[in-house]
Amino acid sequence: MDMFKVLARGAKIRGKHQNDLELFRQTPKTSFRKEHDLERKLHFFSKPAKRTVQVSKAPEDDLDNVELVINSEEDAASHRASHRIKVTGTDLPLPIASFTDLVRLANPQPPVLRNLERLGFSDPTPIQSEAIPALSNHRDLIACAPTGSGKTLAFVIPIINSIAAMKNKGVKAVIVSPTRELATQIYEVAVQTSRGLDLSIGVVNKSLLAKLRNNNAGAKQHMDLVISTPLRLIEALKTQLLDLSTTQFLVLDEADRLLGDGFVEQTDEIVASCTNNSLVKAIFSATMPANVEDLANSIMHSAVRVIVGYKEAASDTIEQSLQFCGNEHGKLHAIRQMLTGGEVVPPILVFVQSIARAKALFHELLYDKVNVDVIHSELTQNQRDRVVNNFKQGDIWVLICTDVLARGIDFHGVNLVINYDVPQNGQAYVHRIGRTGRAGRKGKAVTLYTKQDVATLRPILNIMKQSGCEISDWLLESTRQRKNKRNIIERDQISTVPRVFKKQRKRKQEIIEGSKRRAQKSSAKE
Repeated sequence: MDMFKVLARGAKIRGKHQNDLELFRQTPKTSFRKEHDLERKLHFFSKPAKRTVQVSKAPEDDLDNVELVINSEEDAASHRASHRIKVTGTDLPLPIASFTDLVRLANPQPPVLRNLERLGFSDPTPIQSEAIPALSNHRDLIACAPTGSGKTLAFVIPIINSIAAMKNKGVKAVIVSPTRELATQIYEVAVQTSRGLDLSIGVVNKSLLAKLRNNNAGAKQHMDLVISTPLRLIEALKTQLLDLSTTQFLVLDEADRLLGDGFVEQTDEIVASCTNNSLVKAIFSATMPANVEDLANSIMHSAVRVIVGYKEAASDTIEQSLQFCGNEHGKLHAIRQMLTGGEVVPPILVFVQSIARAKALFHELLYDKVNVDVIHSELTQNQRDRVVNNFKQGDIWVLICTDVLARGIDFHGVNLVINYDVPQNGQAYVHRIGRTGRAGRKGKAVTLYTKQDVATLRPILNIMKQSGCEISDWLLESTRQRKNKRNIIERDQISTVPRVFKKQRKRKQEIIEGSKRRAQKSSAKE
């Protein structure tokens, strides 16, 4: 059973049991819960892989005395070139090469540096090295970096440093995210980073709104940092439970969603509520379409623009591949073969295009005795939190989800992402596969496609080519000859039930509904 427990943590299995088909199918869900000495790899604050930054070499090229300091524009240019960072704007601040450089920024807070060391963060990632000094100098910021590159800490660190030194009352900083799961994750990062500081940090949810209603004036005065989804924040603003007139920082995380269709009106209302003349605005995302950047520039003043890598690119730690399945039945066969054939090591995320398909695939895999669960927007918040926590802790090996988890959620230990349904655009693809290969870890992403998906593959093929993946010539030629379709593809149901049985069920349901209608008409006449 110890082998099963190790497998549940996403570790590699060596020896004669490596290809045992029953490892993945028949292990009881509770078989590894009693083992406390195994590190829970999926937890957000598991120790990340250390990164090294070499900027200015010591005299005589003594590599043992390399100084992680950027003191000049030449050092900055070398640092940016080595990490493929493009920075534009006026009067650009120098990047930092080490978290110890925080002491030379405005309002340094010693507890923040101690917390970063305790959490295992040694040197800043490329986006952190540029965003932290920009926000610390109260500059508006447009930041784009690959998934898993540390964008959350890039805005949390300077915000915590700055608001800890402010003496005024009221909400000092607001962070907006498109999903409740991401808002909760940002909250956890902010709490961990601010330990030892007297700061009040909260996620706007039903519980916080009730607290604000019961103690309106006092609660409002003691909220330093507020993290929220757009609708919850607007609810608090309309009922005057929160006042953003004193807000110094406004961050839009996953900005391509917040400034896109469906969210832009809500985001505009939030921006209008932040009336402080010295408000610092920042947007972060892994993808930055031109229209989103144009909209962001319209609300910013003299913004610093930071692009790490490309504006729409996958992390180079992700091994990407495509698998042709013919039709929907072929996709179901392919995923069953992967999950029950010993080809992959959990934990695994599986993305589908709709809630109905997520439920259907869940029941199919559950029938195969796969340790699987499903998450979607129809679940309550408590149910969603439970599923996410179980997946992080290794109690679930395969998690089926819609795009509700495609953005921002950080699972350090995910080994594989399966796109059961092809994403509708390149941005969705980047965010989906970005759930693996995070914080320096290696990961894999497999996209299953059918004949009807070929017309929509072009953006994904471009991203894969940009990442160095080999694409077959015939597939490239097929996508050139077909016009990309942006409408959601109508797919066959995910089911192994023979069609004749489905027709019988449908006919039976039609007879029942017809009887009900006739009964209603006769009762109405009487």
